[in-house]
Amino acid sequence: MLIVPAIDIMAGRVVRLEQGDFDKPIHYERTPLSFAQLWKLQGAQFLHLVDLDGARWGEPRNFEIARDIAQITGIKVEVGGGIRSVETIRKYLDAGIERVVLSTKILGDATFLLSKDIQKYLDRVAVSIDIKHMGNDESSRLVTATTGGWLESGDMTIDLSAFVQTMAHVGIRYLNFSDISKDGMLSGLDTGKISRFLEMVRRAAGEMLYFTYAGGISSLEDIRQLKALGVHGVDAVIIGRALYEKKFDVAEAIEAAR
Repeated sequence: MLIVPAIDIMAGRVVRLEQGDFDKPIHYERTPLSFAQLWKLQGAQFLHLVDLDGARWGEPRNFEIARDIAQITGIKVEVGGGIRSVETIRKYLDAGIERVVLSTKILGDATFLLSKDIQKYLDRVAVSIDIKHMGNDESSRLVTATTGGWLESGDMTIDLSAFVQTMAHVGIRYLNFSDISKDGMLSGLDTGKISRFLEMVRRAAGEMLYFTYAGGISSLEDIRQLKALGVHGVDAVIIGRALYEKKFDVAEAIEAAR
């Protein structure tokens, strides 16, 4: 299970948001590049960057920071936030970004992935879902997801199985999912919700997708719980606030995930 440190950027600074709330930023003193270099020293092989200003305004606002992190550290980087056109995808990938993360654009218009211009990039695209509510029984296959950088007033309810099948069919191989109720809260895992999600999506997509989880990681025990889900669990986990507040370091997280 791959450990992926998260760097969320707002106005050039590293922040964490509680439950995706832009009015509740927690600021950290190190620069994004400094954190990236620290995570590399501790053994990170992949980083997850979020351009929060980009998510808010619908276009990248911290592109140069992401580019510099990828080029200076040499670590593989995935970037999300405000990526809503083929031109933006191309710009990031040409700058050395390993993978781009799409969310709002795809939830609003999945046909975007069918265009000829984007087909050649699909092996370097991840699709992200922010979960707020899930049904407790197998007949409930709906996920309520926030869109528009968590700012839009209305949530979106999707047919999870159909959505995942569509992603796999068009050629997407990476699916990120986060429990938005846990994000930035250091509140631990809802393993029941995670297991239900994985059961539904793996039934729908088989072994065609690579799943990355984020939200609520607060201890090494949380990482061990995810690891204990086994081969049908998650392939990677994104960790943010727990690292910034030194609950553990990247090296310890990697060891726990072995």
